[in-house]
Amino acid sequence: MTLNVTGMTPGAVANGYLVASNPDDGYMYVYGKGKSVTTVTAAPKTIAKGASVLIEGTVLDQSPAQLGTPCVSEASMTAQMQYLHLQIIVDGVWHNETITGVPVSLSAIGSDGSAVDIGTVTTNGYYGTFSKEWTPPSQNTYTILASFGGDDSYGSSAGATAFAVGPAPPSPETPETSPPTDLTPMYYAVAAAAIAMIVAVAIATVLMLRKRA
Repeated sequence: MTLNVTGMTPGAVANGYLVASNPDDGYMYVYGKGKSVTTVTAAPKTIAKGASVLIEGTVLDQSPAQLGTPCVSEASMTAQMQYLHLQIIVDGVWHNETITGVPVSLSAIGSDGSAVDIGTVTTNGYYGTFSKEWTPPSQNTYTILASFGGDDSYGSSAGATAFAVGPAPPSPETPETSPPTDLTPMYYAVAAAAIAMIVAVAIATVLMLRKRA
């Protein structure tokens, strides 16, 4: 790992690790590539085709001195180590440091062997977490792989999870609607009958009046 060792006395080097003593605090420090662990989950576990899942996980340091802390980028390593071991605030002596995370490659393997590249995400440097929403292309059972390739500070690691994609929900049926009934012929028929009745009444009235006369 990258850390300013100014003032420290280097000692033995073996298996890629350097031992150095710090006269300021009396501690012995070991510098080298630490182990990492990558976890990944996907939820919900069963979805319908066309729906999406949320892929989440972590990439954490497994070095004995900072077990379970976030893996951070090469550019943030000095600030991270100083924060964890030298009691220097997390944003650096000059308050100008931003801790950034590490890249994680995501991919999906279908039960039929088909592979899909989901993309690369970067972990949160302060918490070691990552997340990505993804919509599977087809109905299948997928294994999600999350891979951290490692760097000069950390060894590589990977994790896996699985979920299933079922058939898409059926489209709602549109009820058939009958065309509106044309009431025009009925209207004319009723109107004609009413007129005929009025005429008949009028004629009958006239005839009755003539008889009385």
